[in-house]
Amino acid sequence: MAMIYSSSRSYYEYRFISTFEETNVVGNIYFANYVVWQGKCREHFLYEYCPDIIKEINNGLALITLDLSMEYISQLFAFDHVVMRMYLEGNSSSRLLMSFEYFKINSENDWELIAKGTQSTLAMREKDGKLSPCEFPNSLFRVFEEYNLN
Repeated sequence: MAMIYSSSRSYYEYRFISTFEETNVVGNIYFANYVVWQGKCREHFLYEYCPDIIKEINNGLALITLDLSMEYISQLFAFDHVVMRMYLEGNSSSRLLMSFEYFKINSENDWELIAKGTQSTLAMREKDGKLSPCEFPNSLFRVFEEYNLN
């Protein structure tokens, strides 16, 4: 997993191998796992580049997924090599819009686009028994600037 710099667009890359656990009775990857992977990709990014946000989550910060979308293009199966790319599409002090691309890499290192998705996330904290929007910690925006993600 790494931040990738590009002359056209920077992104965070999350790599893994799918497993039988993620398949359905037909043998392909169950559609809901693509959504789970969005969360894992986002969390690995925070863990690697904004560890203070992980501490804030343990102290009451909530990252709420407001909406997401998926477009399925092709199938994945157990033990496929998967590369996800996460892009920042937009942000405010309390909201992020990210897009995701899912690629399958075969043994010849050919890349096939499998799916695309988006996710909108809101930072919130509990106040008077209710969740209310709050600002993301500044470290997140420093990472955006440092890696030219805005």
